[in-house]
Amino acid sequence: MSREQGNIWPVVSVAGAAVLVLVVIPLAIQRQAGSRMATVDAKVTIADTGSGSSSSSSSPVYRWPDSEVPRTAERLRDVTAVTIAASTSVVEGSLRGKIPRDTRELVAYIAQRQLIPAEWLTSEPGVLQAPHGAIQVRYSSKELMVEVISVPLDRRDGPAILIRLPDLENTRVGARYFESMQLDGIVYPAPFAPIAEIIASGWQPRPFNQTQIPDDQRAQLEQWARSVTRQ
Repeated sequence: MSREQGNIWPVVSVAGAAVLVLVVIPLAIQRQAGSRMATVDAKVTIADTGSGSSSSSSSPVYRWPDSEVPRTAERLRDVTAVTIAASTSVVEGSLRGKIPRDTRELVAYIAQRQLIPAEWLTSEPGVLQAPHGAIQVRYSSKELMVEVISVPLDRRDGPAILIRLPDLENTRVGARYFESMQLDGIVYPAPFAPIAEIIASGWQPRPFNQTQIPDDQRAQLEQWARSVTRQ
């Protein structure tokens, strides 16, 4: 890899990873908080039957049914966490001059740092097995790009999800992910296919718009990324 590539990559990927950390982690925390808030303590008072005994109460806990929406939210959280772990590992490797050679080495490094649950590991290179679907890690050592796809087990697990970093074709403000528009017959794009091809194969971009980064903070983030590459 040339010196110029080594200088450009940390700027792009460190900034991209930091944006994901600032945007997506609050989203994941928000989703986790939301799932806890979805439980309520419904106190039920039993009417006095005239026996003179005091009324008793119970506190059943209501949880959202095990359906597509909560499973999709959980899978989005998981695939986002894997993407952050993979991209930051590539960034760290580039700064140390020890870039992962392939997907197997990248996943092994992530697992060694305990950034993913050990029970997710499989014998298939780049494939993790999460509770509600497989997670496929794609990695280009030439372009130093990471692409992670969450593959649902069945229709109840929701649509497929794809996240790419760095997302060089993204001219919009803020991070985004892609979601398959159908639950059956999902067409998975080739690794690092052009965005137009991904959309044409039945995927739709979704912005992480729950959290916005002010312009001044974004400028500080870019300045920090450049300072890192000069070290």
